[in-house]
Amino acid sequence: MPVITISRQFGAAGAPIGRLLAQRFGSEMLDRAIVAQVALRAGIPEQELESYDERLPTVWQRVASALAASPEPALPGVNLAPSLAPMSVHERLVEITRAVIEEAADTGNAVILGRGGAFILADRPKTFHVQLHASLDARVRYLLARVEQIPAEARPEEKSLRELCQSIDAARAEYIRSVFGADWKDVTHYDLALDAGHLGVEGSADLIEAAVRATQSSQP
Repeated sequence: MPVITISRQFGAAGAPIGRLLAQRFGSEMLDRAIVAQVALRAGIPEQELESYDERLPTVWQRVASALAASPEPALPGVNLAPSLAPMSVHERLVEITRAVIEEAADTGNAVILGRGGAFILADRPKTFHVQLHASLDARVRYLLARVEQIPAEARPEEKSLRELCQSIDAARAEYIRSVFGADWKDVTHYDLALDAGHLGVEGSADLIEAAVRATQSSQP
């Protein structure tokens, strides 16, 4: 069974595409599950990490405040050499996230959304890395469709959604650059890069599924 990582621009339908792939392959979908595991291992209430993601560096600051007021948490699954200097809060949480993703990959059947999965598992065999992108207009249309049920007076304007896409993408790119020293948009990091705005959720999932199955059949 496959391990699939999905890197995505904000608004490129990463979550629904990931869920559809998980259903088709009978895989575990790791998105919020990563948040829950990181919170558990760090000894932090999950609500403190509910927005944790590579796109929101300000959450690291919230977590740092929570940790500063509590004893040093243990890190199951993370081996630290005693001779090394103490890790910062940011480094510790990155290491916990790495451990959670690697353990999920060890099962041999998981869809991992974001969190640098393509870079954490870059050298792992039988892992398929996907990058989803779409034009800014397509991503704004997708986001507007998702907020239709929000009361009109509370609905974000198109301009604010455009700015949100750009700011979150910039933060994600900086996260990958600072943690992994890599260019997030460099397609050579992925086995497949596709335009989810053009293909849609079903079409994107169809193409990824076909590529993954073809890769599996060609591997010994």
